[in-house]
Amino acid sequence: AYEITVRDWSSDVCSSDETVSFNSPITVIYGDNGTGKTAILEAIYIALRGSSFRGTDKDILKNGKPWYRIDIETDSYEVTSVYGVNEYKRKYFLVEDKKSLRLPRQFRRPVVLFTPDDLRLVDGSPSRRRKYLDTFLSQYDPTYARQLRRYERALAQRNKLLKYTETTNETLFSWNVILSDAGTYIINARCDYINKLNQSIQAYYRDISGNNDHVRLEYTGYRASSQQLLHVYEHSLARDQCAQHTSVGPHRHDLEIHLNDRPAEEVASRGEVRTLILALKYREVDIVRAKDEVDPVILLDDVFGELDEVRQNNLLKELDGLQIIITSTHTIGREGIAHIHLAD
Repeated sequence: AYEITVRDWSSDVCSSDETVSFNSPITVIYGDNGTGKTAILEAIYIALRGSSFRGTDKDILKNGKPWYRIDIETDSYEVTSVYGVNEYKRKYFLVEDKKSLRLPRQFRRPVVLFTPDDLRLVDGSPSRRRKYLDTFLSQYDPTYARQLRRYERALAQRNKLLKYTETTNETLFSWNVILSDAGTYIINARCDYINKLNQSIQAYYRDISGNNDHVRLEYTGYRASSQQLLHVYEHSLARDQCAQHTSVGPHRHDLEIHLNDRPAEEVASRGEVRTLILALKYREVDIVRAKDEVDPVILLDDVFGELDEVRQNNLLKELDGLQIIITSTHTIGREGIAHIHLAD
């Protein structure tokens, strides 16, 4: 159970403190668009994970306001997140009377988040899907986050050197070594994660949709040792110099989503796309539970759009026993759901 207070939050219509209690397993926050429903989910996410899912602190600060503050109280501890009132204009957290610039890892609660933007995973760019993989893996694997930062820094340096015609593999050697070392970890972690997703995503999709469609995820990269990947970088020099950027590696890979053995972006309806992403989120829940041995909080932003009543009920049934917070433009007629109305 949570009680959260948001002060001077980002919604243009929320000019005073808002205190919301979540004492029910399922809570629906409903109201018209622009009333601050997503802002409440964002406040919860910041208090539980330590960062926003939509932008920087400056971006999410309400226009014309010098600061925001979030207080969240759980069954075992309290977290206060403040931005903009200290002299450095940086966010800080206060947990058990201790102040820190980052939310301590031991107080980060696992969260599985669905937003309408997730629907673009199917028909969006490969970079969007890579970002999805990197975001999820970085949250729950500190080594992945470090290796990703190493890779991105080395990639920027290699791309800079490729603009000079006199650049050779000897010049690039140190950067190629870092790229191959970090890239191997990134590729293997992504492959392992996609294999885990594939274990049950089809069953979840069928449970929600009520049909027997076939679902499969595929990673376009391949497992390789760091030595093999180093060989790939060295042999791509001529092509990379012509393009003036690095053309191979995990920064070029993609996550392909197939429905009935065809690309989902070509054949899936809007309702099927939504069902695919929800099935993906179910697998996230399983993976987080297995890793952290703690039930995640489920945040579903406008999840019921374009889902019929049967699929809505199937969705909630699959998440039974977890704390779920949903935003919607309307109430949901199902027993055991608490409703909070946000009005203009």
